[in-house]
Amino acid sequence: MSDSLAGSPTPDKADFNLLQTLWYSVANFGFGCFYGLNNAIISLFLGRFTKNAVIIGLMASSHSFEGVLIQPVVGAMSDRCMSRLGRRRPFILLCIPVSVLFMLLTPVAATLPANVRLIALIVCIFLFTATFNVANDPYQSLMPDITPPDHRGRVTGLWTLIGVLGQAMILLLPLPIEMKIEITAVTMLFATLITCWKVREKPLQDEPKGSHAHWFQLREALRGISTLGQARLALLIYFFYGLGVGAVLPFLTTYVHIIAHATDQQAENMFLVLMVFTAIAILPCGRYTDKVGASRMLQAGLFLVLIAAIAGAVASTLPQIAAAMALAGVGNAALSASAYPLLTLLVPAREIGIYTGLQTAAASIAQPLTVAVTGVLTNDGGYRYIFVVCCVGVLIAMLLLTRLRPETVGAEIAARELELGL
Repeated sequence: MSDSLAGSPTPDKADFNLLQTLWYSVANFGFGCFYGLNNAIISLFLGRFTKNAVIIGLMASSHSFEGVLIQPVVGAMSDRCMSRLGRRRPFILLCIPVSVLFMLLTPVAATLPANVRLIALIVCIFLFTATFNVANDPYQSLMPDITPPDHRGRVTGLWTLIGVLGQAMILLLPLPIEMKIEITAVTMLFATLITCWKVREKPLQDEPKGSHAHWFQLREALRGISTLGQARLALLIYFFYGLGVGAVLPFLTTYVHIIAHATDQQAENMFLVLMVFTAIAILPCGRYTDKVGASRMLQAGLFLVLIAAIAGAVASTLPQIAAAMALAGVGNAALSASAYPLLTLLVPAREIGIYTGLQTAAASIAQPLTVAVTGVLTNDGGYRYIFVVCCVGVLIAMLLLTRLRPETVGAEIAARELELGL
């Protein structure tokens, strides 16, 4: 199946460079610190200032509603950027320093008078999360730009492993949360600069046809969803998968803290169990993704997450929760190694950036929606409801995945190329 378009060649095996992959993955160490902070620590931090589960869940989510509009536009812009730095790096270099600035301001906001403290914290967390996501989608789109299709599973596995190491580092540091926020900011900045310095991205060789207006390109890409039926289905799967997993991650450490009467560090350690088993399984999952196919690996990951959610719903002690987290970690490895590589195989190479943005837009709807619903259920009935919502979302994603038909992708991409006049 060919998915390359004029001016945006898909790399082949001869272009594969392990050293480039390693340099590309360095930034994900810093991004891993960010996700560890965002998913496991921010909820504990905010718990000092509010007990409202909806507020805690929304602020501890890695996506929010503004991404529905922003991320596809950023994707369209990065697909057609003509900078000498390439298509993706300008967005990374612009937005990560801004994210770092608001991250460093977050501990400062916590020292403000009580009547403005919570609002200031919400503003800082919202802004450092939003600007991080604007940078993250072009960064993620850089992977298929430099990696041939039959290596993307294992490259994603290595990339994820380095990100997990970043998460583990920030969780294991025996320091106050305020210092962890500052260390995350500095680490993310330096890791990103190293990647942008070392990865030599190729700019477009020819100027894309059509209007230069990014809104026009976004409209054209959205029109292409009607042609790319398998990509449309993949985005829907990602939405429901995000709906399920997004119900758990922002509340996980708080759940452990309350259900098992654990300390903050013990709660963070349960998140660490999830990350450790993800790290153990991620490289084999990446290799098997390239061998058996991304859709099969994705189905296996969803199944394991479903079983882990059922186990989490009935767990009451730290060992029981740890066992559920270990199983979820293996499932998370399978999902991480397969979900994005699958999407890159379903769309033209020219439009990978915008579909990465659409994938994030799906998460930007799913996460706040599931956090709001789960937060209300949690406020009324307790934290076990996070796993009930997870089971529902993941089960729907599994059912939708059975409808995926990879054998039709080649014809769909060819039809899309004709629409683009390429």
